Amino acid sequence: MWYLTYKLFRPILPVSGGLAAWIVSQTCGADFQLSLAAALTVAFGTIGASFYHYGGANWMYARKSERLQFKDPQVIMLIGLVIFSLSIVIAVQWLPKQCVYIALFNTIAVAAYSAKLSSHWITKNLTMSLVCATPVAIGWQAGHLTHPIVPWALAIAMLAHLSREMIKDVKDIIANNGRRVTLPMVLGTDRVLQIAGSLLLIVGVMMISLLRFTGNIFQQTMVAIAVTLFVLTAWRLILRKQARRSETVITFGLFCILLALA
Repeated sequence: MWYLTYKLFRPILPVSGGLAAWIVSQTCGADFQLSLAAALTVAFGTIGASFYHYGGANWMYARKSERLQFKDPQVIMLIGLVIFSLSIVIAVQWLPKQCVYIALFNTIAVAAYSAKLSSHWITKNLTMSLVCATPVAIGWQAGHLTHPIVPWALAIAMLAHLSREMIKDVKDIIANNGRRVTLPMVLGTDRVLQIAGSLLLIVGVMMISLLRFTGNIFQQTMVAIAVTLFVLTAWRLILRKQARRSETVITFGLFCILLALA
């Protein structure tokens, strides 16, 4: 029961997404109420996506459908849509209309991903990288100015999650066979791991530029840890072609960046 609840909520994701929206909105001049609304919009949207994602655990969902079993997955999907609706309501009530559009995009994208987009690597990976960058976009639009950190944050979020999706596809290649057309099926696992590692190396270099937005030794240490993790993971992927725990390292590295900018 506890495992099922944890997997449904995946707390690290709404916490990280909400924190990202909060940090970016604050740097872009939003007041406390707008920043809180942006963070809650992202957090509830992320939880809604998780419920809808697992509720759709059918043949399209490889490992997840094998690990989580629901008597009535449609109920889980419905709960996901209700949580999505709460996210949109918060955006409509307190945030600029651009944030509402982004929240609506997330709902439509996740539903389309479940129905069709996840069946091919182009739409699958592009959709996930865009959706995972929307916390930054919502935080940006919640403010009233464009801070120099915004383009860096958007690029880092998109490229890091694109790499993460590629790594997941490598690990799921057997389970996905006959269900999806993923990039490892087209290029081979070794080549995809090298591409994913190259993306992480680019992200690691980009993270160094964030040092100019830090103000104390703790923040600089967090950036240094994130850069080190990404570079070492890139080395393992490119040269050794090993993907073990890479997704976890990427998530932890991005969380270190959030702590550095908080």
